[in-house]
Amino acid sequence: MSKPNSKTTPKTTDNKFWKFRNLADGQKAELFLYGDISETSWWGDEVTPKQFADDLAALGNVAEITVFINSGGGDVFAAQAIGNQLERNAATVTVHIDGLCASAATIVACHADKVVAAADSTYMVHPVSMGLCGYLTADEMRNYLKALDATRESIVSLYAKKTGRDADECAKWMDETNWWTADEAKENGFVDEVDDAEEDTVVENRNGILFVNSIGTHLPFNEAPEFVRNRAKAKTPAARPENNYPAEQPENKTHGEVKDMEIKTKDDLRKAYPDMVAQIETDATIAERTRIKEIEDSTLPGAEAEATVAKFEKPVDSTTFAKTMIAAVKAKQQAQSKTYLAQAQAAAQNSGANGIGNPPPADPEPENAENKAFLNAIHRANGVK
Repeated sequence: MSKPNSKTTPKTTDNKFWKFRNLADGQKAELFLYGDISETSWWGDEVTPKQFADDLAALGNVAEITVFINSGGGDVFAAQAIGNQLERNAATVTVHIDGLCASAATIVACHADKVVAAADSTYMVHPVSMGLCGYLTADEMRNYLKALDATRESIVSLYAKKTGRDADECAKWMDETNWWTADEAKENGFVDEVDDAEEDTVVENRNGILFVNSIGTHLPFNEAPEFVRNRAKAKTPAARPENNYPAEQPENKTHGEVKDMEIKTKDDLRKAYPDMVAQIETDATIAERTRIKEIEDSTLPGAEAEATVAKFEKPVDSTTFAKTMIAAVKAKQQAQSKTYLAQAQAAAQNSGANGIGNPPPADPEPENAENKAFLNAIHRANGVK
């Protein structure tokens, strides 16, 4: 079976990492999964899976779908969704492993009716892992562990169904992390046929990262098995260009060679990727309008000139502008407080109040001599001394 030529980058939009192609006869189609299977998780994502489903449905009632895989894996949920959609399709699905089928990519392969591997391709299975960030409670951690266990169990069941092996053996393969040649993968039941005519896989060590057929795998090169690392010495890297996608095929839908389009100007970029450029421009326009509105909403009375500078002359984001406004208000309040205290002190000194002391206490009112004599007479009459 011929293999697509990796010469140009396909036009992709949004979160697409796949490429569908109808062949000339209308009865066959191809799907390319080169590189990461989704850069973002499909867990909670409703839009991207629908895009894939729409693209698959747009192929029409084709009889055969060939899936070309050269991938180090990616998001488990994306792989499961793709695999299940392909399995439900009425077409006969054949997976062709061009270079590497590892991690989540094996999930897609196991859903196919048939798996064909190039003689020098590589197959890899390993434990399920999950990346977390932030602070979690004990209950949240337990829920994530349950999710990991459930995901692992579903993959083990899929492997067992594909290989015909016991689930415990499949689980052991995963837990140990296993790299296999095409023949070994066939022996273990993951591959149905090895294509001996296909032996042009190029393995490279690029800054410590494993690249297969110019596709970055995000896997450390030194963690690959010896038989994979040895292939980096046996092949010439210059045989393939540096890109992460399958070839854009010529109009006759064959696997012929297409020259790269050299992009030097904005117009070249727009011609090569009109959808992507249009989307970037739309996103940029929306972001700029949002920035200006947020600055206007946070502008205080009297600060219109500063807002104009922030919006147009020396553009800053709304958060930076808001912090500047808060700092200006604080500085103004502090200056007003200092001025008030200085004015109060000056007023007190100028009034002469500082030179005025407290008056002495007033003398008690002198007793009336006549009243005193009358009271003494009463006291004596009553025997009071």
